Amino acid sequence: MNHLRFIFSRLWRYLNIYFLKPHDAINDTLTASLLYRLDWSDSVVEIGSGDGVYSYIMHGGSFPLWFDRYLLTDLTKQDIYDTHQNAVLLSAVSLDDPNICLAIDAKQTHVSKIKEIGFAKHCVVSAYEALPLASASVSKVFYYTPHGLRDHEQAINEAYRILAPDGDMLILLYDKKFESSFLCYRIAMLMPGRIGRYFARMDNGRFDEITNLAKSPSQWEIFFAQHGLTIVARHSGLSCFAWKAYDIQTRPVLKPLIRFFNSFSVPIRTALKLLWMTIWYPYLVLFYFLFSNEFLMAGSNCFLAFQLKKIELRDQ
Repeated sequence: MNHLRFIFSRLWRYLNIYFLKPHDAINDTLTASLLYRLDWSDSVVEIGSGDGVYSYIMHGGSFPLWFDRYLLTDLTKQDIYDTHQNAVLLSAVSLDDPNICLAIDAKQTHVSKIKEIGFAKHCVVSAYEALPLASASVSKVFYYTPHGLRDHEQAINEAYRILAPDGDMLILLYDKKFESSFLCYRIAMLMPGRIGRYFARMDNGRFDEITNLAKSPSQWEIFFAQHGLTIVARHSGLSCFAWKAYDIQTRPVLKPLIRFFNSFSVPIRTALKLLWMTIWYPYLVLFYFLFSNEFLMAGSNCFLAFQLKKIELRDQ
């Protein structure tokens, strides 16, 4: 019952944030469900926090209905969410559990939002490949594999460096079996000319970025051993069909939708948003139960969540 309550509440709260891309709520609820089963005791350093919204909701936070990621966007940028406006979330409630003592992200706009939410005790801007922490100084790391990561192996080495002996790393990764599920990329490769370029823009580099961070479970096990980490717990989920739905969903009409909703005053926009969410939510609940792979197996999984323990490398 507690797990079902978690699913229902997170689906609604993530939908509130990503209401114009409803399948984002499926992905984030599923990954939150996988990660939440890991051990979050002790102080945690979070690497790749983004704007902090994902972790905040995973651990029980919620945002007012009028707020979402599309309220403040810059449609001229490749990353339309890479923007921030101060003093928007005055009603955000800080959470005491878990103890995220430090959040690290590579973008200043993200760190500014983390500070506003108040989810982490402290937050800093830093490259993931050169963390501003002393060696063996951290007992637990949550490594939320970040967008824009330049050197994954060096970043893992850095996370290993700051971990204390017997320290834990909680990490979310990808299974390479879902590489054929990037529909925007596949259409872009198959279709010549304007149509191909259009879907390449819809992909927005997602295929290259994510598949570079994807391995089979056995390959990840070897990778971890080579980098001084051993698996304590693992969980997996989200069917390839669910990823295909996520990869397309409303992307072709996202910018027009953002412009449409943002053309209204906040009260009218919020009322329209609530109507939109009320229509989508029952469908998302059904889709989740059918294709998240938490309740029914609908093929291979896309996401892998690991709890890892630091061990001494043989050459050290």
